[in-house]
Amino acid sequence: MPYKFLLQIAKNKQYDMHTEITTLKQEKNPVSSAEEWMLGLKRGDFLKRGVEPETFQNVDGDHSSLVRDDEFTFQGLRHTVTARHLVEAKLLDMKTIEQLRLGLKTVEEVQKTLSKFLTKATSIAGLYLESTKEKISFASAAKKIIIDKMIALAFLEAQAATGFIIDPISGQTYSVEDAILKEVIDPEFRIRLLEAEKAALGYSYNSQTLSVFQAMENRVLDRQKGKHILEAQIASGGIIDPVRGIRVPPEIALQQGLLNNAILQFLHEPSSNTRVFPNPNNKQALYYSELLRMCVFDVDCQCFLFPFGERNISNLNVAKTHRISVVDTKTGAELTAYEAFQRNIIEKSTYLELSGQQYQWREATFFESYGHPSHMLADAKTGLQFNINEAVEQGTLDKAFVKKYQEGLITLTELADSLLSRLVPKKDLHSPIAGYWLTSSGERISVLKASRRNLIDRITALRCLEAQVSTGGIIDPLTGKRYRVAEALHRGLVDEGFAQQLRQCELVITGIGHPVTNKSMSVMGAVKANIISKEMGIRCLEFQYLTGGLIEPQGHSRLSIEEALQVGIIDVFLATNLKDQKSYVRSIICPQTKRKLTYKEALEKADFDFHTGLKLLEVSEPLMTGISSLYYSSQ
Repeated sequence: MPYKFLLQIAKNKQYDMHTEITTLKQEKNPVSSAEEWMLGLKRGDFLKRGVEPETFQNVDGDHSSLVRDDEFTFQGLRHTVTARHLVEAKLLDMKTIEQLRLGLKTVEEVQKTLSKFLTKATSIAGLYLESTKEKISFASAAKKIIIDKMIALAFLEAQAATGFIIDPISGQTYSVEDAILKEVIDPEFRIRLLEAEKAALGYSYNSQTLSVFQAMENRVLDRQKGKHILEAQIASGGIIDPVRGIRVPPEIALQQGLLNNAILQFLHEPSSNTRVFPNPNNKQALYYSELLRMCVFDVDCQCFLFPFGERNISNLNVAKTHRISVVDTKTGAELTAYEAFQRNIIEKSTYLELSGQQYQWREATFFESYGHPSHMLADAKTGLQFNINEAVEQGTLDKAFVKKYQEGLITLTELADSLLSRLVPKKDLHSPIAGYWLTSSGERISVLKASRRNLIDRITALRCLEAQVSTGGIIDPLTGKRYRVAEALHRGLVDEGFAQQLRQCELVITGIGHPVTNKSMSVMGAVKANIISKEMGIRCLEFQYLTGGLIEPQGHSRLSIEEALQVGIIDVFLATNLKDQKSYVRSIICPQTKRKLTYKEALEKADFDFHTGLKLLEVSEPLMTGISSLYYSSQ
């Protein structure tokens, strides 16, 4: 196999959009210098640092018997929780306990480190009004008829089920009863919210307090409703253990009997767990995790707000390196997470959470056919890849910054964001449609992959591939590199069916030799000699014309219609047809509207990718189910 790909990662256990600091793990990595690694002398060293320091780390073994009940106490979701309980839940290790005993750490410091699992407001607190850059609670938004009352109730129920009611104006958190007393929410919501709050406080059953999963198993709670709650709890920090009054990560919840593998595995499978949380902008039903990824973080109340309006500030954009994910409602500032972190507006843990919504960076090593390794930054979500060596040589990555990463002084996320912040987005004005990108995740996918995932039809895929071949080769949208059909087949960019149809098309760019004289022929000459079909020839020339000019096979230079006429590549009849846009065939189906488009119209709808400079078409994953109901629909 002439091309190998090895991806070595130390997996960061992220079951959803958030992770939190609980322990700081600095792996010792004795790399003498960044220069040595750049020269390939330390090629294994770069792969040793796959784990971000700011991530949750499991604690092996049960050491709770070594901690006294009254030794240290912390504030939990609703009541105090002992250090012993936290050790039982594997949120605290014995090393931290010893540091507390020796006075090397304070209870306050550990409390802050564990805030995601104890006291932090992690659900969606309210709306961010994009037109005025103001925030508003869901209850107030419903009163002002900005959103429907049922939508407001769905979000308030999600708050109650994931910990507490949040006042986005002050950032304060309340129980349902206290929120009503403080007039944060309306009394009319009381019964529904108290029912939702049981997910955080526990369900009473035979003198026992049951978690959501346990209530489902004992048929105290409707199973489908329980799945919606569990999905929201995991998305917003972890499964709630109502007895201890804490959140725990999914892997710990499995061990503690607060969850089972079957539910965890299918929480985001529409056939098992439908989307029911409404998008306030269009009422489309989504998973709670999907809504959270669309939120912005307000530095004033330290809460997540859902952007409401037509500006779509938090949407992923293929033309921009980062989306807006931090707002300061006091000043009206709208920033990326990296900008906010660089300006010391948000803490590092918050920055890593927010950055993790868009990217999930890993280290990778690519081995080309000659066996030389290329050290890469690869993003698991979008498919973006950056060659570290090339980035340093081009000045988009500081060599000193790489050294800091190797020494454990900065995280992989910071290294990647530093590169992205220095990247100058480019545009290849001769680009055909190089592939597709998913609006939900920002993932870049090849034409073949889009076809296999039923995002586009086979004919649309073939026409897009023909355009790529006609203008220089099959494109890998992750790297921007082009390949001949045979190599593209080997790399999985086309399948055998496409390859057979594209080989004739490839003659247009490689040059067509006369079968008798072996002299180079024009496309129209090849059509007349029946070497390629007339339809194929016209399509290929049209693709070239629409992407910047007809390509002269020998020099591969772009020619205008007039220049092509002069050198005999086309005749007057074909020149007239190429200029007549009404003659263009509508052979591309728009992945968004499902309307038939000409290739010219498809090109106009495409956006330039900030990474490769090539054009990508936006596409959405098909929803497997329709909108069934709001969050807690009545039975």
